[in-house]
Amino acid sequence: MLIRITPRHFQRIALFAAFALVVLGARLGVAVREPAATAKITPLVRVATQEPAIGVMVEVFQAAPDAVDQCLSVLLENEMGATWFCSATFAESQADLIQKIIEAGYEFGLSGTADRAMDRLSYEEVEVNLSRARDALMKISEPMPFFYPPSGRFNTELINAAFEQGFYAVKGSVDGKTLRGNPEKAARKLGDSLKPGDILIIRVTKKGMVPKPEYVHELARYVQDRGFSLVTLSSLIRGMR
Repeated sequence: MLIRITPRHFQRIALFAAFALVVLGARLGVAVREPAATAKITPLVRVATQEPAIGVMVEVFQAAPDAVDQCLSVLLENEMGATWFCSATFAESQADLIQKIIEAGYEFGLSGTADRAMDRLSYEEVEVNLSRARDALMKISEPMPFFYPPSGRFNTELINAAFEQGFYAVKGSVDGKTLRGNPEKAARKLGDSLKPGDILIIRVTKKGMVPKPEYVHELARYVQDRGFSLVTLSSLIRGMR
């Protein structure tokens, strides 16, 4: 039997192999919440990269399709890369929108089955959730090896179950919801604190984008003027040292 491995599939395997080496203690520059515990799998917080790049992740949580489409437009307008995370339910009901996002050059990681917390599920329930989420995305495009549960709520069983299915938990280091007040001043304050390899979280909820589009515009402009790129998690990992 001939098995066809696409470039995207090969990239996914290579990225996850890098994560696996990190868990085994190899020094690949991934900073986790407990760096000393090399045998323990902990969520990816930021990446030690040689490039002036900031990773961007977008969580779709109880969001209307119009709000997701607006977020896509904002990212495109500001030339921002991003790794998106949505539930299997959203992917199944909005396949055309997911395809539109992928065709625009973005990638998807794994989330849960629905917009419900997963940190109180049994190991077996987690496995079922992850399998359904993966299958829902596979019908559209193969997901990258990243996992972000609804609301970012983790526990050890959840992280381990995802890793065993080939997905590394991502926590991120900078939450976009901290952008408040005057957009220009808020963007400058947050932008000055960003370092290469940080991971910014943007959310799309039933209330719209968090932060709002005007904050994203100002932040993108400010950090890009400082020489930074805003990229997908896959691009960020490729710059590891």
